[in-house]
Amino acid sequence: MSHSVLCGDFAHYQDPDEEWSIDGFATAEAAAEYARRFVRDQVEALRAEYATPDALRDAFLSFGEYAIAPGFDLQAWLAHCIATPATRRADTDYQAIDPNR
Repeated sequence: MSHSVLCGDFAHYQDPDEEWSIDGFATAEAAAEYARRFVRDQVEALRAEYATPDALRDAFLSFGEYAIAPGFDLQAWLAHCIATPATRRADTDYQAIDPNR
């Protein structure tokens, strides 16, 4: 069984032309880890420009890119990422675990 992550852009939320799927994860946990790293990368890219937690959250939800995977709670993870900046490259390196690379 293969698992997938659905990604998209909040600026065009739920527009099928603006969503893409990353397929081929061996487990649901691997897909969820990809989603976690993908979202954290988006948050970290916005962090320097949006200094307050509320501004960072609003910016992400307005024009950041999201990821949806089985067992992944985007809202809880977003709150964690905003409160706790990434400290390691692996925290944001979603490409390293892309099964299609």
